Amino acid sequence: MKKSKLINLLYSNDDEEEVYIEIDNVQYDIEVGHQEEIFDGFDTVYPPSLILKPKQ
Repeated sequence: MKKSKLINLLYSNDDEEEVYIEIDNVQYDIEVGHQEEIFDGFDTVYPPSLILKPKQ
């Protein structure tokens, strides 16, 4: 998902205040991480990205 699409989704929902990640019907708080650009060793480069992870 593009960062701009996530931002638009978050701003378009005025009634909801909290954001969670749901896995197997369990809601988790979010941790935000960062992934540097990755080269797979062949011909693909993955751009830098934000990583949303469930807080354990």
